[in-house]
Amino acid sequence: MPQNRIPRGESSPVTTARQRGGRWLARAQVRGADGRVSSVRATAGTKGAAVRAVQRKLAARDTAGTETIRGDTTVGELAEVWLEHRRQHGKSRSEGPLAPQTLAGYDNEVRVAVIPALGGVHLREITVPLLDNLFAAIENGRPHGRYPARPGGRATEQLRVVLSGMFSLAVRHGAMTANPMRDTPRTSRRRPREVGFLSVEAALHLRRRVRREAVRIPDRRMPNHDLQDLVDLLLATGCREGEALALRRRDLDLDAEVPTAAITGTLVNPRTGYVEALHRQEWTKNHEDRTLVLPDAAVHLLRRRLADFPADDDTPVFRGRSGGWLHTSNLRTRLRTALARVDEPPSALDLAVAGTTFHTLRRTVGTLLAHEVSLDAARDQLGHRDPSVTFRHYVGRREVAPDLRVVLDRLLAPLDVDQ
Repeated sequence: MPQNRIPRGESSPVTTARQRGGRWLARAQVRGADGRVSSVRATAGTKGAAVRAVQRKLAARDTAGTETIRGDTTVGELAEVWLEHRRQHGKSRSEGPLAPQTLAGYDNEVRVAVIPALGGVHLREITVPLLDNLFAAIENGRPHGRYPARPGGRATEQLRVVLSGMFSLAVRHGAMTANPMRDTPRTSRRRPREVGFLSVEAALHLRRRVRREAVRIPDRRMPNHDLQDLVDLLLATGCREGEALALRRRDLDLDAEVPTAAITGTLVNPRTGYVEALHRQEWTKNHEDRTLVLPDAAVHLLRRRLADFPADDDTPVFRGRSGGWLHTSNLRTRLRTALARVDEPPSALDLAVAGTTFHTLRRTVGTLLAHEVSLDAARDQLGHRDPSVTFRHYVGRREVAPDLRVVLDRLLAPLDVDQ
């Protein structure tokens, strides 16, 4: 009868035998990653001590690599292996390494959701109903992982990406027969979210709300121009906030007949364990540079700012007191504070700008250009390759359809009854 073969990377049960002189021998057969079988042995004064010594040796043979992914591997252990795999191998669907901030986002999802909710579950115990219940709890606002209950629930897109990647790695290494995420249904509770943007009147009201005079606190020094200038520049260009804050003097051509700004990089915020300090990344989010034509008001704004700074090509347009880059988090806080200071009862325009973020301004530009010029104009301004991205995420719905009477009247021209 053929002997049962030890699975690769696993070991046989530990056996013991008493030796001459009273000492105990414990041993186990182990089959390595190369398929070869070897013996692990240990002797001790007692049977239990000998077994524990062998078990320690077996544990020491395990590596931190993907060879340790088995059916009895926990989701928490798989998460650590998967994160390291992503660090080493980069993007899963295209070439190139993953950005540190992307890895930081994956790591955060693992720490606050995956490990607290599923960390001790073995891979062989993962089922579609288990995952479905987890996503239902998150999307309906019930407590999960380290997240407390939250009215309205939370999105699960990032968590689904992380779990799908983890289980895909487990499938490739034989620990799971299929990726359960493929059979876990997408949420049907959420309706497609409308694109949030500001009307022209609301955008003008926002500009009034963030002016230095409006946000000044009595008996304190007048704040600087940074917040109001950033809001104006974002409305003038449709840039991402990190792209605008990463502009340098060398990126601007303000004296040309057609003044322009070259968008060639973005600011990256610190992320513990991944990004050590605030710095300028020398490429944009989609790795494609673009050059934008600047409106006259933006040219005036940029000239005023640069007049106060040294004539160095690498001087940031948005410069801190020490001469370095401005933290995006600080400006976001200032924007929230400015919007929170509203008279009671708030006006209709106050309600329209409530909750505005810097990214709302990017959607505002995209919507205005798509409605007033064309979708292609909005796509080129925002720097998208695919116009469907612009349409889905950056163009808001019209409340009233455009006035097309002249065109439609052609279909209702008087009929020539003699023909």
